[in-house]
Amino acid sequence: MKFINRCVVTLKPRQPFIDWAKGLGTDLPEDWSFEGGSYLLDEQETEEGLEAAVTNYARDMMENELSAWEEDPGRWPRQRDAEALKSWFDVHVSVAGFDLGAESLMRADLSDLEVM
Repeated sequence: MKFINRCVVTLKPRQPFIDWAKGLGTDLPEDWSFEGGSYLLDEQETEEGLEAAVTNYARDMMENELSAWEEDPGRWPRQRDAEALKSWFDVHVSVAGFDLGAESLMRADLSDLEVM
């Protein structure tokens, strides 16, 4: 097990996100508990710093979650700030991350990946 010097933000879809996804006309999961992403943020010294980091990255996180279901930003909700993120997702923050994987971590820009 290896310590990762990052805070971990985990998003789980709430009903507003699920309702939006239902309106897209795509195949939806029966069990939403496996949906949502985890995001690594720089370590923070204080709770205020951690809250500020989540606020600063709220739009990026929300847009990434939306893009997994719909590529056209025109079909996304207009409000994509921290308030919207907390309305559309359960936001759980862990102050430490641990790597249990046996393989090396891969880091790549999303634009460099063929399938996301």
